[in-house]
Amino acid sequence: MNQIYLSGVIKMHEDMKLLQGVPLFKYIKDTEFGALFACVGAKKECYEKGDFIFFNGNVTSSIGIVISGRVQVIKEDVYGNCAIFNDLGPKSVFGESFVCGGSFTLTVSVQAVEDSEVLFLPFERIMHICPSACGFHNTLLKNMVEMIARKNIKLVEKLEVTTKHSLREKMMTYLSQLAQEQCSPTVTSPLGRVDLAAFLGADRSALTRELNRMREAGLIVFDKNTYTLMNISFS
Repeated sequence: MNQIYLSGVIKMHEDMKLLQGVPLFKYIKDTEFGALFACVGAKKECYEKGDFIFFNGNVTSSIGIVISGRVQVIKEDVYGNCAIFNDLGPKSVFGESFVCGGSFTLTVSVQAVEDSEVLFLPFERIMHICPSACGFHNTLLKNMVEMIARKNIKLVEKLEVTTKHSLREKMMTYLSQLAQEQCSPTVTSPLGRVDLAAFLGADRSALTRELNRMREAGLIVFDKNTYTLMNISFS
């Protein structure tokens, strides 16, 4: 596999291997990546833990792809309360809903919660076939539509969790979704206790108390971020 240049930095095989697993690049050939990134003007940026990648109210014209680290899509209200909309690790894509929807003003912020590398791709150059009629453009367009559809499904799943009345119902729904995704009654949550509380719209202490009550009731057992739903089996 050839080395490629992104913003003057030579990208080695490790990053290329990771990017092949990004849904946006599905069916893109190894030999096409160099031309693809040059064609769409890909740019890599590095962020330290705590840095903001996008700010609420900013205008963006690019989508971001997490190469390494972890970022979160968050929303703060006027009182400083923070809700986590999404927690994204390597291969995750963000920002496409805003640049694709015709409204480029962000209503959320994106923050690095670990030291992170992010690859940016200008949306307009993805969606418009270039004069060279690169063969990978049609593939990119199809992948973009499919990716946005999947994001809508994830949004419905988030609503299913947050619209439950009690904290116990929210937690059980969240764990049930993870169990379906991981095909196991024992699941690992990507969210720590603080982030999970923010995701569920709850206080951390209240979440801890409820988890202990759920364990006493025989509904779950847990150790840190690993949870087992009791009385559920997968064939």
